[in-house]
Amino acid sequence: MLIEAAHRAEAAAKEMLALVDAGSASCSEMREALEVSKAFMAVGSAFQASAAQVIAKAERHGDGGAEVLAASTGLSRREAQSQVKTAETLREAPKLRDAVADGRLSIANAKQLATAVERTSAADVNADGELLAKAESMRPEQFAREARRWAVEREGDSGASEHSRQRARRCVRMWNGDDGMVRLYGEFDPVTGRRIHNRLRAEARRLYDADRKHASSGRADRRNFDQCMADALDHLTANRTNGAKPFADICLVAHVDDATGDLVAELPNGSRLPQPVLEELACYARFTGVIYDRKGRAIWRAQSVRCATEAQRQMLIARDGGCFACGVHPDVCDVHHVRPVSQGGPTSLDNLVLACWRCHTKIHHFGWRIHGPPGNRTLHPPDRVTCGPAEAPEEAALFKPRPEPEPDPQQARAGPDATRAGLIAARAILRETRAQREAVGTGARSPG
Repeated sequence: MLIEAAHRAEAAAKEMLALVDAGSASCSEMREALEVSKAFMAVGSAFQASAAQVIAKAERHGDGGAEVLAASTGLSRREAQSQVKTAETLREAPKLRDAVADGRLSIANAKQLATAVERTSAADVNADGELLAKAESMRPEQFAREARRWAVEREGDSGASEHSRQRARRCVRMWNGDDGMVRLYGEFDPVTGRRIHNRLRAEARRLYDADRKHASSGRADRRNFDQCMADALDHLTANRTNGAKPFADICLVAHVDDATGDLVAELPNGSRLPQPVLEELACYARFTGVIYDRKGRAIWRAQSVRCATEAQRQMLIARDGGCFACGVHPDVCDVHHVRPVSQGGPTSLDNLVLACWRCHTKIHHFGWRIHGPPGNRTLHPPDRVTCGPAEAPEEAALFKPRPEPEPDPQQARAGPDATRAGLIAARAILRETRAQREAVGTGARSPG
């Protein structure tokens, strides 16, 4: 009986297509038929997911039926997994399942409701008749926003959970297409996505306007705006270490706490930064040392210098080969200060390592520790008991604040050395007077 019903549905669909192709149907008839097709397409999708789930359960596939559905219907594995997941979720909400079976609820809106069930509960979604009515009447792009707002209001944390989920899903992928072009795909949380969007549009607008100035000259290679967006991405991610001004994402202000002597960092609006965040930003930032008097007037200012030069990075690549902990390629590595800059760590090769983004995050946000001498350092979880040459007790001195060398007057104009000498002098003044403040403005580029 099932096979006969499937063949009848196929024959009916072919008959509908033949009538449209023959031109024998009026516009009003086709509009009405399209409304009906919405129902049988939704029912057909529900049938496919249910049949695949039954087969997978009977044959113990263990994947909920995604592979059966993908192989039998021609869907991609991702689409099949999404369809199976939606069907499983809607089983807990009878009203939603019935709406899909009756064809009143589109596949796209059913997925949005399934997501709302996961974020809240099936009981909450079932009990809200207004939400179901909107799902039946709204277009998918409209209902997607409505469902997100509904779920955020029910979670009661002002969107913190939603933002955390979006951050966990962020990704960028690149691959080579069959036509020789390189494909780029990315997903970002709304804040990061808007920042990236604004940067690209600003640079693309500059390129587009520059091309427009030459339009009267009859240039045949004038770029459209999408092409300018692509070139903007290339420009903004280009290497800017060879004397060019670096791109600054944010500015931080830091001062030495008079009571504790610790470096305290804030955003210009006064928001305090956690110490791990400050130390992470300090690994790849420009620093400007400034001393203020009691009235807030600047009385000394150093030159802005980058923590690690390109020459130092090349020497680190030659020494470490890649990430010092996992050996990943240096292209995805940052330069990390073993002893943080905020604790007086110098920007010297002995105090620098290459750390991939994953290992860098472990160090700054999960308390992982670096052991061992320069060139033979290892990374260990917090409070791990270790033994061996790389973790010998005498190596602990590497992680204690070391005395700073006295500034050399002859190097007062020697770039990074001059800045370090100025900062040393500034710290000496602060220790002696305890009444002056030190501010450090940083322009930091976010990794990746």
